[in-house]
Amino acid sequence: MAIGMRRLIGFMLNLAALTAVVLGNHHESLSLSPADHSVVRYTNESLIVQCRSPNPDVRLQWKSPRGEIIRENKGRIHFEQTSPEQLKIVFAHIALADKGNWTCEAAEGGLHSKSFDLIVYQKITFTENATVMTVKEGDKATILCEVKGEPQPNVTWHFNGQPISAGAADDSKFRILADGLLINKVTQNDTGEYACRAYQVNSIASDMQERTVLMKIEHKPIWSPSPFVSLKFAYINGTATILCEVLAEPPANFSWHRKQKHLHSNQKLYTIETDNYWSRLTIRVVNASAFDNYRCRAWNGLGSIERTTRLEQGEKPPAPSNFKLRGYNSNTFDVVLSAPRGKEERGLMEVNGFRIEYMTEMEFKTDAGKWTNAKRKDYPFEEGATFLLTNLEPDTDYLVRAASRNLAGFSDWTRVEKYRTLSLEPRASAGVLQPVLILILALVSLCQLLRPSLV
Repeated sequence: MAIGMRRLIGFMLNLAALTAVVLGNHHESLSLSPADHSVVRYTNESLIVQCRSPNPDVRLQWKSPRGEIIRENKGRIHFEQTSPEQLKIVFAHIALADKGNWTCEAAEGGLHSKSFDLIVYQKITFTENATVMTVKEGDKATILCEVKGEPQPNVTWHFNGQPISAGAADDSKFRILADGLLINKVTQNDTGEYACRAYQVNSIASDMQERTVLMKIEHKPIWSPSPFVSLKFAYINGTATILCEVLAEPPANFSWHRKQKHLHSNQKLYTIETDNYWSRLTIRVVNASAFDNYRCRAWNGLGSIERTTRLEQGEKPPAPSNFKLRGYNSNTFDVVLSAPRGKEERGLMEVNGFRIEYMTEMEFKTDAGKWTNAKRKDYPFEEGATFLLTNLEPDTDYLVRAASRNLAGFSDWTRVEKYRTLSLEPRASAGVLQPVLILILALVSLCQLLRPSLV
């Protein structure tokens, strides 16, 4: 009996000791705030995690995923201790290298520790920022598009909005590289916008960014697809305009020649206007000697082209006849124009169209009676047709004039006519009010006549 009692007492003492150890371990367990096992952040974001011990006598420390103790109390990653039982780890701005398992533990060692996994994502960024590149015709071209991001973004390529199908062979037109797009033997058809689109999907968000590069192909000037007229006409005391349009990269230079003479703008005979891709020569025909060959030359560092336009004498067209206003409203004039033409055989110099110029009377006075800033519309010739001037201001006086056109130029202007658009405000008409007034007076008189009989 005594032996059994002693065994029972011993068992109870052991149980009490074990319980004390377990309770002691429980009180010494650490806690993190936030308490998530995994924390997700983007690069350059900040993060603070607090480690707390129930025992203020336990000295705490933080360890990096590489096992390094955080000893700094300032800097990008540092600790802050606000009380003996609390220790914070501070990430001022997170880097990709910070990902991994971060641990808070007792400095003296022991079994007690608490950790969290830091998951770091990086938003899509492009290392290149060039938006225009120039390549010589026939060369290879590489459009760089180095994309950074975590997780690694997927990249697709588009040309002028259409997906690019790239091959793996070395002689394929397009090859997608790790950091760009390779284009073999570029031609002018490869000129356009190339878009590098990067897609990224992670546990907290999805993203798509695009980088666009305009690729220009260097080549010597070529003629634009606009129709070329090799024969022009003009009449004495009129003008003739010859246009020279090219496609070129880099942009072309232009020069105009008559026989062996290099032409220049002057107040008497020639006016030359030039842009990157076109040049326009206007000739004032003062006498018959102006009818000749005129040569346009366009060139850049890769080559040159030239062609000749012949200027012949034509006839001045007759001015329009029967110029009048057929109808109008608050924003439109309906104009009638006609010109004499042969009924059977059409001559080369017959009228083939009209030009109408118009401006408000106020604009005409502001411009000191000049038509320089007048609006104009050109129309093809149509037998019996009327011509509309639209988008006019309501309740406004307009000055209008017209000229005929043929292959040699324009006729003299017609006499200037003044027309006025209707107002948007409804106006009471005297012709409408008068019958209404008569009807009201008649009703009043009838009531006066009937009043005695009703009584």
